[in-house]
Amino acid sequence: MNKIILLLSFLFLSQFSMAQEGSFDPDDEFAKAREMAFNGKRNEAIETLKKVVAKYPTYGDVRLFLASVYGWEDKYKLAREEYEILLEQDNADRNYWIGYIKNELYSEQAMSALDLARQALILLPNDVDLVLLKARAEKNNNNLSEASETVKEFLKIEPDNVAAKEFLSSLKEDMATNTISISFSGNHFSEIYDPMLYSSLSYSKDTKIGGIVGRLNVNRKFDTYGSQIEIDAYPSITEGLYAYLNVGYSKSTIFPTFRYGAQLYKSLPKSFEVSVGIRSLKYTEYTNIYTGSIGKYFGNSFITFVPYFIPSDEGWSKSGTLTYRSYGANGDQFLAVSVGLGFSPEINRFGLDPLNEPTIDLKSQKLGISKSFRIKNNNNVAGIGISASRQESIFDPGEFIFITSLTLSYSLSY
Repeated sequence: MNKIILLLSFLFLSQFSMAQEGSFDPDDEFAKAREMAFNGKRNEAIETLKKVVAKYPTYGDVRLFLASVYGWEDKYKLAREEYEILLEQDNADRNYWIGYIKNELYSEQAMSALDLARQALILLPNDVDLVLLKARAEKNNNNLSEASETVKEFLKIEPDNVAAKEFLSSLKEDMATNTISISFSGNHFSEIYDPMLYSSLSYSKDTKIGGIVGRLNVNRKFDTYGSQIEIDAYPSITEGLYAYLNVGYSKSTIFPTFRYGAQLYKSLPKSFEVSVGIRSLKYTEYTNIYTGSIGKYFGNSFITFVPYFIPSDEGWSKSGTLTYRSYGANGDQFLAVSVGLGFSPEINRFGLDPLNEPTIDLKSQKLGISKSFRIKNNNNVAGIGISASRQESIFDPGEFIFITSLTLSYSLSY
């Protein structure tokens, strides 16, 4: 009996000793970790903080400091994971949003930072720190006019805010409102057609109401050279709502005599964006193209689908393009992949029976990839794109023509 009592006493004391070894005061450990982090012992601080959040997962201040230390060590991905946990626990804490947005800015993920700032301002409107972080993300994304408008709108609410005034003043010094761009591209056909060449020269100007672009296009198709002039405008209507307007003219037969375009874009909650629009081209008669888009931001990426519908006497031509775009430090630096499918009804005028001209659906598919990047300094942007497509031949339905394309572009802002 005594042996049993001794054995039970030993087991109890062992369990009590283990429990004592595994217990600690989280506040004391937090204080130790802070001291270590500020004295250059960041790895030791990280291990201590990880131990605390493992046992006390809802201790927000500890996890927030852990995310900050990760950021100091350039471990932005690990910091991002901690901020995601914090926002799942409490998405109304402004410090969590501020820390997360700064982490994305430090890691040069301006698109992700902008997306987070938009989400935060829905929950915490007119918070000056969040407003300025949004403007900073827009600036880092090379959208200086948008950054300026963000701060100006805030100053209408708080006209005496010193931080906003100083940011706006420094922003004006950085704003380049003029851009000159040039691009060249060519299409090579596997049969029937000779190569087609395209080039354009454009000048754009940022204004108070939005961007305006003038463009000269010079193309070579079917052994014929032609030119076209166009004007684009991107007026900002209100926060999250802007438009695209286009008008063009040409005397050449390889361009439409007139072209018009209009589209309305709207930002929606949860980082969605939608649009609806129309294009109208006049050759011998007008052809209308109905289009739109639906897209969503995922952190530093954007995916969008754009459909096109063209009515004719033979029916509706239907096509669509799905594009995935991954941004770098800003909107000028990206990698894009696109996939397109199309169906176009045509009268088969090349059949054996001239009295029977059945309508056929010509099919097409396209795959493209493009890369845009900055060179020399932030005002120089270069781009390259390649694509491959197959188009069903109107001369021989069921057979396909293969088309390869290459595009080069360069722009200078000042």
